Amino acid sequence: MIARSLSEQVPAEAQRIAPATTVLWPEHDPLFPRDWGDRLEQFFAQVTTRDVPDAGHFVPLERPDAFAAAIGDVLS
Repeated sequence: MIARSLSEQVPAEAQRIAPATTVLWPEHDPLFPRDWGDRLEQFFAQVTTRDVPDAGHFVPLERPDAFAAAIGDVLS
């Protein structure tokens, strides 16, 4: 899975994911290290990254406050 994700081709600008997207990036995610976030702009037309301290891979369960705040910010 990791090798396949690292070999992904960057889509043409017109083919990037169009809706504005917020990515919650946990501090201690064993599956997706923070340094992988450097390519998000190549796949999303408009992306915002929010760091989530003291969280692992399951942000909604581990930091429901941060998850709810992110949803509230997008909706407001």
